[in-house]
Amino acid sequence: MSNSLFPEAVLVALLLLPLAALILRRLARPHRRRHRRRARHGTEFSRWSGPAAIHPLPPPAAPPVASAEAPVAPASPDLRDPAQQLHAIARVEFECTPLLNRKEARLLPLLESATRDLCAGHRVMAQTSLGELIRPRPDSAGPDDRNAAFASINSKRLDFAIIDRAGRLALAVEYQGEGHHQGTAFMRDAVKREAIRRAGVPLIEVEPDFDPGLLRQRVQGHLAPVAGSASITALGSRRP
Repeated sequence: MSNSLFPEAVLVALLLLPLAALILRRLARPHRRRHRRRARHGTEFSRWSGPAAIHPLPPPAAPPVASAEAPVAPASPDLRDPAQQLHAIARVEFECTPLLNRKEARLLPLLESATRDLCAGHRVMAQTSLGELIRPRPDSAGPDDRNAAFASINSKRLDFAIIDRAGRLALAVEYQGEGHHQGTAFMRDAVKREAIRRAGVPLIEVEPDFDPGLLRQRVQGHLAPVAGSASITALGSRRP
């Protein structure tokens, strides 16, 4: 290049330099916007998948939060299963408890004495399941009715059951203490009373102020070998 052309080339270069810089800024502007958008949305550029492949960054792991919920209670055991019954029994200790309360216990020796003097082979049983003593007759009503009637009495208990020599219920004795007049006790007693009556068995209901001599007389009167229908005797008076 001649010395005459050098100043002209420099002048052209100086004039074209701002234009080139402007063109470069315009070309780089879309790339800057794209990088800012990626940074804003938490993405990164994958050079292996090409310029259009953008992969989201995984969210930061949340710190563990202590649970404030109460522990879940274990499921109730199925007590129809003998194995679970045995498991429940093995977790506690047992103790003996009186079969009769103090007021009921006064009746037991009196009833035993009255039956023993008859010399007819009677025995006195305490707190006996009514379902072990009476049951619906097979020729009365249908199976569903018999099953419902038996289920209604099977969980009921007699305070005292006097059985004969053959082991059959001969006389039922119920002590009507304070508990027999509370809540649904009256209806439970009515269920037992009606079932015993329909079985043809006499029932003596003893009040707290009973007379021992009168009780003995009534017991022996029902157990004496005299034919008669079922009856219910309320023994609450000390008068003969």
